[in-house]
Amino acid sequence: MSESTPIKLPSSAPFPVVVSAILCKPGETVSKHKTIFNYKYWDYQDDPSSTADPPKKIRVERLGTFESPIEGQIDKINISPQDEITHNDIELMFIKEACPHTVQYGGLCALCGKSLEEEKDYSGYNYEDRATIEMSHDSTGLKISYDEAAKIEHSTTDRLIEEKRLILVVDLDQTVIHATVDPTVGEWQLDPSNPNYGAVKDVKSFCLEEEPIVPPGWTGPKLAPTKCTYYVKLRPGLLEFLKRMSEKYEMHIYTMATRNYALAIAKIIDPDGKYFGDRILSRDESGSLTHKNLKRLFPVDQSMVAIIDDRGDVWQWESNLIKVVPYDFFVGIGDINSSFLPKKNGQLTGPTKKRKTIAKLEAAAELSKEGEIIDEQGEIDSVTPETEREGDESGSSNSIGGSDDDDDAHSDVSTSSPVERILELGGGEGNTTLLLDQSLARNQSIEQQQQDRPLAKLQHDLEQLHEHRHDGTDSKSESGASEDESDDDDNLLLDDDNELAALDKVLVNIHSEYYKRYNKENKPDLTEIIPNMKSRVLEGITVLFSGIIPLGINLDSADIVIWCKQFGVKVVNEVYPDVTHVICRDVSEDAGPTFKARVARKLYPDTVKIVNPDWLFACLSNWTIVDEKEYLVSTDNPKLWKVQEPEVDKYKRLVEEKSNMAEATHIDSIESFDEYDLDEANQEVDDFLAGLSDDDDDDDDEDDDENENESAAANDLGNPNGVNYAEDDEDKGNKVDDNEEEEEEASTTNGHDSFIKNLYSNKKRPLELDEEEDEGEDADAESNGESTSKKQKVEMDEEFLDDLEKELLDGFDDLEE
Repeated sequence: MSESTPIKLPSSAPFPVVVSAILCKPGETVSKHKTIFNYKYWDYQDDPSSTADPPKKIRVERLGTFESPIEGQIDKINISPQDEITHNDIELMFIKEACPHTVQYGGLCALCGKSLEEEKDYSGYNYEDRATIEMSHDSTGLKISYDEAAKIEHSTTDRLIEEKRLILVVDLDQTVIHATVDPTVGEWQLDPSNPNYGAVKDVKSFCLEEEPIVPPGWTGPKLAPTKCTYYVKLRPGLLEFLKRMSEKYEMHIYTMATRNYALAIAKIIDPDGKYFGDRILSRDESGSLTHKNLKRLFPVDQSMVAIIDDRGDVWQWESNLIKVVPYDFFVGIGDINSSFLPKKNGQLTGPTKKRKTIAKLEAAAELSKEGEIIDEQGEIDSVTPETEREGDESGSSNSIGGSDDDDDAHSDVSTSSPVERILELGGGEGNTTLLLDQSLARNQSIEQQQQDRPLAKLQHDLEQLHEHRHDGTDSKSESGASEDESDDDDNLLLDDDNELAALDKVLVNIHSEYYKRYNKENKPDLTEIIPNMKSRVLEGITVLFSGIIPLGINLDSADIVIWCKQFGVKVVNEVYPDVTHVICRDVSEDAGPTFKARVARKLYPDTVKIVNPDWLFACLSNWTIVDEKEYLVSTDNPKLWKVQEPEVDKYKRLVEEKSNMAEATHIDSIESFDEYDLDEANQEVDDFLAGLSDDDDDDDDEDDDENENESAAANDLGNPNGVNYAEDDEDKGNKVDDNEEEEEEASTTNGHDSFIKNLYSNKKRPLELDEEEDEGEDADAESNGESTSKKQKVEMDEEFLDDLEKELLDGFDDLEE
């Protein structure tokens, strides 16, 4: 006999029930469907003597019997007559079976061979509930019970500890390889004279034949399978990395790609199967269409498991995840299986290309998908996908780099893709329609890549750009190209990634830390070790992201922010004294520094380092604080970094007011902005500022000198309101006052509602009048002047509100970022 099986009442039982008689005893053998106890329960029925309509209900006692759902020997009985059973989790008794059916395969018990489908009957007892865990990596249908899974994992743990190894779960796309279907790669491989030949000559390829996607219930003719050639670039040092890691880790592949694709990639990176064997889990059998779950592979114990993946969100930032910088060899391609994943919405995921020309080409290619194009002169627009708030508000397309983000921006992130729709509906498991949409989206993406040939287009753009520079048609070349644009390499592709070298050291350190702590009495846990090691790496660093987080992305939900916080970084959204690093983009004449970057340099020149994002990625990859010298943003051009004292003072005052409002808790105070729906407010301010920009444009047409001053203010100061500041101190205040009057007039003439004034009036003025009334209670002798005092107070409020509104509108974007 095997272990005893607990017997419970089904969830359909008429709870509560009271045991009336037990009809079996320990040691007795019972057959299936033998009655093993009787019970009574209560129900309500119409009172036959009632004359009411509808008739009254009366409580009646009823009798029931419970039959044994299985065959075996009674081992233990936990109930007695008159016991009340209130729910279906109570274990009534235990029966020893000849076979517990804890390992099942294709509807059969793998231990005794019995058909579990045939065992189903009117009792409703489900044998499949005994084995719910899929322990195999494929979709063979092999399932086991939790107890069996625990036994297997315990055996695996003992074996790994004896070998002094851990477990490493490895993602494929953009973690250890980069893939594309652009046929341009195959053509370059056949042409040694092509400038990209050296970079692609070792690219692997395979042809994948896949069944066509047809709607559910398709009854038409069978469609021919589709064929697609994939080109795969291995991340530099991958084979050496796998060899070293196999000595310290048992490795598993876990990918959101299809199984056929995963098997083909595994054949390339591990042709003999010595690193991964058959330990390959794909989206086809993972159980989720949108996320990865470690319990799919290790349902009981994840304490010896580490994960490497370029995406943290698909793991929901598991504590034992080691996020890596995405491998981005094929410029402009991204993740070929991104249609299976939630969108990144323009978030910065890795360092920029070391060759700035390529980085700009890639950014321009991204924008071309949204209607932006490279102009006829070969000029590359400096706009990046992370469109920034101040540039939008000023109405100037030439000062994109001079702005900051809005962490509570009103822009809504689109959720129209299949993945987003699946997420909205809770994961999409079993939803064949959404699964079809998701697969169709991927197929369309692949077909578009094959037809558009993005690599060929980018190579063509690169060559055109070089031609324009060399023949003198590029105005920048005539005046002397900047260092960023002086790279004349003809090849689009360059293999300069070194992420695996840094990852190797990290994984070795984690392995060492685990076995340093291990002893027979204490088994360490990587879900605690990895977060603990991370949290100390960048402790003491306070970061301000400026011009990095896209509109529509809340600061705390941005991947780069979550990633940073795991390493002990404090992230703020204003220029506070404790800021150690401002992370912003490199500056140029076309894209100047953001307002906050200029303020930080002005206020804390000796304590704040202004660096580009590559510094942060270097720290996160190497798990150490990297010297900032190589990553410092140039501050040599005083014109670009100029910021006026009135601007700084106003900003400091607004930040202080924001902090005070956030800390205010008494019921009569102005409520924090966070308690309001700011979507409408932000839109109002955008419209208001856009109106100012339109007015300025009209004035520009009438006065060329004023136009020159306004352009300088917009480009050099990054002032969202286009305020002009004269060079001499005497004119500064006059210019500011004049512009404040113009702003008030513009808001009136353009017919915009005054959200700030209404908000303040509704919340503040009643408080002030109430306070005045309270003061008046102590001055009965002056009660005759009360109405006059109130009138004067209201008039003073109107003037105060006008000044307050202008200040808030001037810096509203900084206030709400």
